[in-house]
Amino acid sequence: MKIEYSSHFWEQFNVRKETSPIELTIEIIEDTIKNPDFVIKDRKPYREGRIKKIQGRCLKVIVEKELDKFKVITIFWDRTLRRKGLCK
Repeated sequence: MKIEYSSHFWEQFNVRKETSPIELTIEIIEDTIKNPDFVIKDRKPYREGRIKKIQGRCLKVIVEKELDKFKVITIFWDRTLRRKGLCK
């Protein structure tokens, strides 16, 4: 499937790649989208969080699934999942 990035994603990506304790690259983002460790449904029915465990942390990529593409809305390190022990 094709991957499209929102302007909000690019803003967040540029900030987070500078401050992230773990190096963030587009390749890591795309791997998280295509091969997540698990998927969490969002409050909005057309969105989901795709989660990848990386060095004891959970990278969460929020996407909107469309017919032939994923639209990436934002990314962040999910501390709530980490506190619940889901990122080991």
